[in-house]
Amino acid sequence: MGRFNLLLTSSRLMMLPFYICMLLSVLLLMVKFAIKLYELGRDIFTIHYLDLVTGVLTLVDFVLVAQMLILVALCGYVQFIKTPEQRAALGDNWLYKINFASLKLIVINSLVTIAGIEVLKAFLEDGVGNETEMKWSVIVFLAFSTAALIYAITERLADHDHKPAKS
Repeated sequence: MGRFNLLLTSSRLMMLPFYICMLLSVLLLMVKFAIKLYELGRDIFTIHYLDLVTGVLTLVDFVLVAQMLILVALCGYVQFIKTPEQRAALGDNWLYKINFASLKLIVINSLVTIAGIEVLKAFLEDGVGNETEMKWSVIVFLAFSTAALIYAITERLADHDHKPAKS
């Protein structure tokens, strides 16, 4: 039984490559961010206003996706890789306080924001994209928004069930 417990406990280390790959993806996003920022800066005097706005919104997309990946990697590392003793040593650190329910809410909110930015970019690029792409970006935004709303409501109802009644 001791070997099985050791195998089970050490199997959490199998997640480590995924967290490393998430952080490497953030580096790739940083490179694309730098390239896009350079292009916007290079063409600042000749670029049309709406192209500048959509370019800045694209930069915001890069930042939101990178933040989401960093947060998922850090919180997953703390929850899965670190031992309970190492997590307890974090004390009052914010990483120790984030659980998977709050992490899911952060990810859903990030996805809603990213989908909203994509809808805004689709409407700003009037005439460039086709009508089907615009419809699908609105549908995706509404789907993420609905999922976020349902998740927030269910979490709120679940929180009410666990609170002790006042006497």
